[in-house]
Amino acid sequence: MLKNSLHILLLLCLPHIAGAQELFPMTEPASNVPKGAFGVRFFDETYNEIDRLRNLLALRIMYGLTPRLTLEATPTISNHHNKQLPVEFPTHNTPQIGVDHPYLFNGFDLYAKYRFLSLDKRNSHFRAAVYGEYSTVKVAHDEAEPTLLDDNGGYGGGVIVTYLKNHFAASFTSGIIVPDKYNGDVPDPISGLPGVPATVIYGKGYNYSLSLDYLLFPDSYTSYRQTNWSVYIEFLGKDYGAMQMEVGNVYFNTPKYAINTQGNRALQGGWYLEAYPGLQAIILSDLRVDFSVGFPVIGRSYTHFYPSYNVGVQRYFYFHRKR
Repeated sequence: MLKNSLHILLLLCLPHIAGAQELFPMTEPASNVPKGAFGVRFFDETYNEIDRLRNLLALRIMYGLTPRLTLEATPTISNHHNKQLPVEFPTHNTPQIGVDHPYLFNGFDLYAKYRFLSLDKRNSHFRAAVYGEYSTVKVAHDEAEPTLLDDNGGYGGGVIVTYLKNHFAASFTSGIIVPDKYNGDVPDPISGLPGVPATVIYGKGYNYSLSLDYLLFPDSYTSYRQTNWSVYIEFLGKDYGAMQMEVGNVYFNTPKYAINTQGNRALQGGWYLEAYPGLQAIILSDLRVDFSVGFPVIGRSYTHFYPSYNVGVQRYFYFHRKR
C-alpha cells in the first residue's frame, strides 16, 4: 500500500520536476507557476566597482492566478544610485564610479505572463507566452541604458518561447522597454546654492535573451526527493537609445553612437551581449538554489562592472494541493 502511494505521488510530481529544468536563473520561461501556488524568490547581484562593492537585493513574489496566467511583484534595494544626480550632470562626474552610494529602496517591478500555446508530449514540450511589465522605480539613474527592475520606471512587454526535450531545455525572449522620464535637481557645485531643475529622457530599449540548460542528474527519476542538478548558459543582450536631457532652459542631446565631448559612452546609445554560465539545484522538487557569473561577449553594459555574481533561492508553496 505504501509503495503504491509513493508511486502515485511520484507520478503527480514528475511534471513539476521536468518543468524545474527550465527555471532559468536570469530569465523567465514560457511556463507558469501552477494555479493557486505561491512562489518566493530572493536574488542578489554583486560586482566590484573599483573599490566599492555594489549590490542589488530583490524579493520576488509569484502567484499562479490561472493555469495560464502568472503574476509577479518584485521590490528591490540597491546601492547603485545616489539621492540626486551627480554635480554638474551630465558634463562631469557621470556616471559616478567608485563613489559611496547609500542603500536605497528603488521601487516595485510588476510583471504578468500569459501562456497562450502549449504543445506537450511525453518528455518534451513547446510553449509560448506573452508578458507585460510595469515599474514604479524613481531613482537618479545617470546612464543611458534603461532597466525596469532597479534603474527606471516605465513599462515594457514581449514574447517568450521555450522548448524542452528530455534533459535539454532552451528559451528565447524578445521585448521592449519604454522608460519614464526622471525629474530631479542637479546639485550646484558651489555649496549652499539651490540645485538646477533637470529632466532626464532615456531612450527606448530592446532586450533579447537565449537560455540553454542541460540536466546533469538524475539520469532518470525514481523519487521526487532526488536533487535535480542542472548547468546553464544564458546570453542576455540589449539595444538602447541615447540619453537626452533638459536643464533649465538648456537642452542637452547626445545622438546614438556619437561620442560627446567627454567621450562618455555611458550616456550614449549602444548594444551589447553578455553570457551567464551557471549551476542550479532543485531540492525536493520545490526548493531551488542557483548561482551564475556574468561576462561581456560583445560590447558591454555601462550600468555594471564585470564579473557580475548572481545568487538566487526560490521556494514554491502549494496551499491547495489535493491529497
